[in-house]
Amino acid sequence: MTEMQAAAWISENLTAIYGYAFARLYDKNKVDELVSEIICAVLSSVRRLRKDAAFYGFVWRTAENTFRKFIRRDDPACCGDAELETLTDICGASAEDVYIEREEKEKMLYLLRRELSLLSQTHREVCVAYYAGRKSCSRIAEEQGISVEMVKYHLFKTRKLLKEGIGMTRTLGEKSYNPGVFRLDFWGDRNKYQELFRRKLPGSILLAAYYVPMTAEELSVELGVSMPYLEDELEILMSAGLLTRNGSKYQTNLVILTDDYEKEFVKTTEDVYPKAAGTIFEAAEKLLPQVRKLDFHGSDYDDNRLLFALLNIALIKGYQLANEKSPLGEPKRLPLGCSGWVFGYDNDYANHHFYGIMMECWNREGSAYFSVENYRVISPCQRYDEFVLGTKSRVMCDAVLERAEAGENEEQSWLVENGFVLCKDGILSANFPVFRSDVFAEVCALLAPISETAAVCMLEISDEAERVLKEHVPSTVKDQCGDIAKIHHRLDAAAFLMETWIADGKLVLPAEKIPLCVWGVRK
Repeated sequence: MTEMQAAAWISENLTAIYGYAFARLYDKNKVDELVSEIICAVLSSVRRLRKDAAFYGFVWRTAENTFRKFIRRDDPACCGDAELETLTDICGASAEDVYIEREEKEKMLYLLRRELSLLSQTHREVCVAYYAGRKSCSRIAEEQGISVEMVKYHLFKTRKLLKEGIGMTRTLGEKSYNPGVFRLDFWGDRNKYQELFRRKLPGSILLAAYYVPMTAEELSVELGVSMPYLEDELEILMSAGLLTRNGSKYQTNLVILTDDYEKEFVKTTEDVYPKAAGTIFEAAEKLLPQVRKLDFHGSDYDDNRLLFALLNIALIKGYQLANEKSPLGEPKRLPLGCSGWVFGYDNDYANHHFYGIMMECWNREGSAYFSVENYRVISPCQRYDEFVLGTKSRVMCDAVLERAEAGENEEQSWLVENGFVLCKDGILSANFPVFRSDVFAEVCALLAPISETAAVCMLEISDEAERVLKEHVPSTVKDQCGDIAKIHHRLDAAAFLMETWIADGKLVLPAEKIPLCVWGVRK
């Protein structure tokens, strides 16, 4: 290394050298003097350095030696180095020497522990067994199931890695203190993936290794997590199919709908909704007189509530029609034993507009079903909980069929309290529109042109979503973008249309909580 290169490094790290001097000198007025001597010592000796990689350690060893000489020369009680050494032999080490020696040992111990935490499992276990456990190479070979020669190789490799690592500056990544937010989404039969993300670390791994493949050591530094703890998480994510490994590098194996992507997508599609929204609403409003002539529970609702129901049915039928015209691929058989699609978000569902859907929840005998949709814009009016409602489908269908209550029970009480079901004189009834299957077929036929318009809008939105999404994901998951765009954005398109009608004042949110977007069908 040349003096010019060394001077450039010193210029960039001058603050660190000053910090070193301030931390060691009792007399802060002499900091400038010590710093100058350190710089001179480094520049005068740098040409003797054989390897540039050792420069960092060389600088701080030179700084320590310069500091020692500075203390000895500056101490009025000492006449010179020779006399100081004689006095030290007689009286023992000075307080300064004890302090420096202790600090140096603590620093080296910290660096050693840091580098040990970054070693791969076999390197780490062999090293600890040999040096800390005092075990022989043959004993370690037996425990590890490898040859003695391999044990010696691991020890050699470990010593090399530790020596190189101790001389390096390692800076923890942002996710070590700001792990970010990862939220999972699942579309399929049984969600067995949700439990994996009850903790922050698995999501942080997927976020860190999304765009750029990373080794376990790089992930350890980025996340601020030691390898012994990280290795288990990597194996779990690998076995779940959410992480792939190519050589020594790991990369996320699912699409993450990032905040940046969502914002760009909204801008590119904001002009699509107004025209479709106007056409759909006008057509639905004209159908009100015809719909009211049909025989169904809820035909006497006011125009606002009945329009909410009709528009919701039209949108869901439009969603089904869009999926028929441009279907999803076959559900993937996932490693955890379920089928479907897994994707995620780098935010706390901040960009969601559709909060949940339960399509055609039938009772056991197949005589009735109900459907529930929850758009973000109506969530203040309608309490929706897929997991809660899913356990209460029997009572919901009993209300659709207007059956007698089956005595006091928790499911029925919850549904009555939350306005989904009414109970009068021991008879249950639905607090939402209910159609006989033949009447529902008539309603769907009337709504068919509206559903067609909604489907065209959804197809346009999902096609654009796929195009934009492919620009925001790594090449390894581009093949997943088509299905994810259809799943996420077609329902979100329905939500944007609903938001447009409410923002324009064509639909008005009720002041009380009622099931606005729920309907039932019975045979």
